[in-house]
Amino acid sequence: MLSSAASSLFWMARYLERAESQARLLDVSLTMALIDVPEDRIEQLSVPLLVSGTREIFFDYYTEITPQNLINFLLLDSRHPTSVFNIIQNARDNALHVRGNLSSDVWESINQAWLEMRELQHRGVTESNASSVFDWVRERSHLFRGAAYGTLLRNDAFHFLRLGTFIERAETTARVLDIRHVMAMKAEQEHATQVFFEWTAVLHSLAAFEAYQNTYGHNLDAMSVAELLILEPAVPRSLHVCLGEIASLLEQVESGEAQESRRLASSLYANIRFGNRDYIAERGLHIYLVDFLERIQHIAGQIQKDYMGWQG
Repeated sequence: MLSSAASSLFWMARYLERAESQARLLDVSLTMALIDVPEDRIEQLSVPLLVSGTREIFFDYYTEITPQNLINFLLLDSRHPTSVFNIIQNARDNALHVRGNLSSDVWESINQAWLEMRELQHRGVTESNASSVFDWVRERSHLFRGAAYGTLLRNDAFHFLRLGTFIERAETTARVLDIRHVMAMKAEQEHATQVFFEWTAVLHSLAAFEAYQNTYGHNLDAMSVAELLILEPAVPRSLHVCLGEIASLLEQVESGEAQESRRLASSLYANIRFGNRDYIAERGLHIYLVDFLERIQHIAGQIQKDYMGWQG
């Protein structure tokens, strides 16, 4: 496979996973801002900006963080690359580049999402209908994954597509858990009842609330949430699952001399697979997640260097 095709497939999947994650984050943050005490609403609304690393960029275009400004910025604004509008456009551009590697179902799922996204931008999105738009973004992402699983050959094109999905998902899980953990620790000191809502927000942001209840019941505590989202091998967005998939996919790609990506991924996967909650607690969740983010970003960069000709 051409390195440019591998790159397009990898980033196409990353962008579509990113669009879904951003929609979930926006939905949860807007809800949390409604139930939070007034002085903490700005902090709640800032979470999607912190996760996407766009808080400073936001103030280049808007003077204050309000729900409507946040919706406009992270959903519709075409002036910066991290809006859902531009994310879906980038996914479609990459899909167009590798049209021959995609089934008609996969291509149509992405192209139709882009056409509908343009119409959404034209009509605008308000606080009153934002929730239905977030649902739409999630549904389009699910449709893409379903079409990919159901219609694509299990060849290198499929493997690079899946690599993009799980690299993006691992980064998002770690970032959301880290940022919300810091907020929960602050809430524990200032507003004890708020801690429950912070951990609920983590789980809803990562589509893991029902999984937590099935595993631990209704009592929320920091280390159980961390254990679920880091170590649990049955939760789709856990770091354990993401790294297991990445390591497995790299074994299946025709790699030639590209062994470094495999080594890095297998090492990090072993660290998680044989880890436990006591080690995470002893080290400190924040330090653990910062280290994880550095290592997963190194893996992503190495994949692009080994297979896509990037010299970062």
